Amino acid sequence: MYILMAIIAVAFGFIINIYLGIAMLVAMIAYGIYTFIPQFYAMRGNALFNEGNYKGAAEYYKKAVDTGHSKPNIRASYAFVLLRAGEPEKAEEVLDKLLYLKGIKPVYKNQAKQTRCMAYYKQGRLDEALEDALELFDNGYKTSTTYGMIGYFKLLRGDDLAETTKFCEEAYDYNNEDRDIVDNLSICYLRAGRYKDAEKLSDELIASEPKFTEAFFHGAQIQQKLGNKQKALEYLDHLPECTRSYMTTVSEEDVEKLRTELNKM
Repeated sequence: MYILMAIIAVAFGFIINIYLGIAMLVAMIAYGIYTFIPQFYAMRGNALFNEGNYKGAAEYYKKAVDTGHSKPNIRASYAFVLLRAGEPEKAEEVLDKLLYLKGIKPVYKNQAKQTRCMAYYKQGRLDEALEDALELFDNGYKTSTTYGMIGYFKLLRGDDLAETTKFCEEAYDYNNEDRDIVDNLSICYLRAGRYKDAEKLSDELIASEPKFTEAFFHGAQIQQKLGNKQKALEYLDHLPECTRSYMTTVSEEDVEKLRTELNKM
């Protein structure tokens, strides 16, 4: 709509005076470039992100934000990329500035708060992360991500297992195809000694051919408890194919420790 109006205005400019038309055309092109620059940098950053180059992606997103007129979704994406690049402090700083913007739409505000919870967690501020995530949830922002995040934080903190399991079962009812939700519930069942229930969920997850470390690692733990050494080792052998980033919750040391335990069975 706006582009059409601009084209019509330039056309009238040429009708009135050729120099006026040229000036208007140059102004329109300059404005278009000025407006598109943040999107251009963000597109380049997104391409690098998809290649697994999180540091490079963060550099391009920074350029987009540094223009001073990037949209809230680009700033939110920049914070998420910073998390993947292992810079939670910078991610928190970007999100805080975003949340102080006047007139920010609720959807961007909630997404920013959600991402900030992960920034808190990666800085070792687990209680603060869970508190803010629960506040979001209680205020009606119930998404697969918030369900998965809260369930994981509860498991990580060692909250009451029965209560955590109930929450993770509610999350599973909400979305039984979300990988984090399914993984969280399988861990609940594993900790409760409900190994067959845990295996059922793990099988569902692995059947989807996931590329995240946690699915195969927790699957291997479940098979260990069931006494299936070979299957557990096969799951661990899939880990080199998985995508690993700063957000991965299973360390290489965890993997090697489990492999050693399995080889002693």
